Amino acid sequence: MRSVKTAGGLTRGRGMTESQRSLWLMSMPACAEINQAMQDLSGVGYFSSEQHKDETHARQKKDTNDIQTLLTFLKSRNPFIDSEVDRSLRNIETGVVADKTVNVDDAKKVGTSILQELVGKNIADHTFKRKKQAITLGNKVQAKLDGEPLRIDSQLLFQRCTTAAHGIFEDISEIFQFELCGVPSSIFETTGLPREPQKSTLAEYMWNLTGLKPKAPTETHFVLDGGSLIHRLPWTKGATVDTICMTYVNYVNNHYTDATVVFDGYPSVPTTKDVTHFRRTKGIISPKVNFNNATPIKTKKDEFLSNSENKQHFINTLGEKLKDGHVQVIHAEDDADLKIVLTAIEKSKQHTTTVIGEDTDLLILLCYHSKDAINKIYFKSEAKQNTHKIKIWDITETRRKIGPLVCNILPFIHAFSGCDTTSRIFGQGKGTVFKKISTNLKLQDHAAVFCQESNVESIHKAGEQMFVALYGGLQDVETLDMLRYRIFASKVCVGNIYVQVHTLPPTSDAAKLHCMRVYHQTQVWIGKGDKLDPKDWGWHVEDNKLLPIRAILPPAPEKLLRIIRCNCKLNCDTKRCSCRKHGIDCSPACGECRGMNCSNTSNITEADELDDM
Repeated sequence: MRSVKTAGGLTRGRGMTESQRSLWLMSMPACAEINQAMQDLSGVGYFSSEQHKDETHARQKKDTNDIQTLLTFLKSRNPFIDSEVDRSLRNIETGVVADKTVNVDDAKKVGTSILQELVGKNIADHTFKRKKQAITLGNKVQAKLDGEPLRIDSQLLFQRCTTAAHGIFEDISEIFQFELCGVPSSIFETTGLPREPQKSTLAEYMWNLTGLKPKAPTETHFVLDGGSLIHRLPWTKGATVDTICMTYVNYVNNHYTDATVVFDGYPSVPTTKDVTHFRRTKGIISPKVNFNNATPIKTKKDEFLSNSENKQHFINTLGEKLKDGHVQVIHAEDDADLKIVLTAIEKSKQHTTTVIGEDTDLLILLCYHSKDAINKIYFKSEAKQNTHKIKIWDITETRRKIGPLVCNILPFIHAFSGCDTTSRIFGQGKGTVFKKISTNLKLQDHAAVFCQESNVESIHKAGEQMFVALYGGLQDVETLDMLRYRIFASKVCVGNIYVQVHTLPPTSDAAKLHCMRVYHQTQVWIGKGDKLDPKDWGWHVEDNKLLPIRAILPPAPEKLLRIIRCNCKLNCDTKRCSCRKHGIDCSPACGECRGMNCSNTSNITEADELDDM
């Protein structure tokens, strides 16, 4: 067969007529005898190379490495984990947990029920309903109509809503009080999680603004962030718990002669940092380990600590070892940031104090709470390898440079622009938020509402005006929904691409919930949040976790949702098709055609054009 393909073969300079093929085939036996005789005479053999690349040594080595990579991945994300540890249906790579509507794990049951409906019916007359099919984790459940979910991409839903609204609403601006997509895209990802904050950018902006470069004090009392300390040192695989704990004790005693370590607490009840813990673990779920001081730890540190019970037990054990090593230890009930700062201020009454940590939250709280400090307080990060420059903050001088008025609202600035419990605002960096608020007295008055006891109405009003100012609107004139429409209209007029929904401000409805969460976090940071129930401030409990409420209003008006998809049983080729009637293509959200099996789709149009060509 190789002779057919190479030079001198059947197709080389010859035709492909019946006579030519017959001549080639009939001459092959004689040619084969001559070929073999020439090989025997010359001693040169004719052999083909390995026919399957999977048999090569390089490919086998690559396959072995790939298998090891897969096994390593599955060890930390075991899909067959004990049901007592976690029975949720989840993506083992990202950790995203399926909601109650996902039933793909019962695909056989779903398929059997569909087949049973076909019994005794003509297949041409049967209608396969979307709501009865298996729902996967990848389905984007963005909106509901008559209790049935519409699975459609957020950007596509936004474009269809804005297009269809022209023929339904006399004033199109009124639809912009709705998000027009499944989630408030300016403050939430398409997965439904809050946009991840970039906390370090605020510290970087403040560092460049102050221009201070103080030297580290020679005599000081150290207050260490226990969470940062745990992640600072690597663990030797197979080392016992006692050995690992003594490594920390020796490290603290060698680097910090007079120190207090403050640890976070990990309660079994839902907390507002559940989303952050979920994001950090990225789907790694470790089983609970019953261990004592002599137990060797054979799993990776991050995997072991991803289980909150393991982490709390280890913190308790490490705390006792540190106390035996003459190190002061304090345990917080939940997040330790406020406890660390208050401990540092208390220690500063006797001597200069230095807080050791990596979290921007500590810097912000130190600037807010240290106004009554007697001795100086410093803040710096741990020394790391290959790091020649370590930022050292003189908190007293930092407060003086920034100003006491701005320092008094720093917790709000940090929470509003995105922290562990609140969303980052798309397109609004922390430096931008800090600059606008610090140079605008009216915005500072709005920020002060969040730093005192306030009701939901006043918080919503102040927060909405904050959003209006950040997006360049007219304060006390425009509402957030009016500004959304104005920015949309402006982008349509001057832009050369479609308007991306996440570039618009959030609706007043979504902004209200964001501001409620900001108020709760601000009150917690200033030490007045003990009596506030998160469920009253923009949170709800789901699967024993506190999750943010994204919006109260539906994604779009009901009459608009009804016409952004059709239920045509024929070919969608008449004006009875609601999609065609309003000048929009059918999409996967449509009930029968699903944007594929009808004449009102861009795919068919493109296919027709190709046929014409």
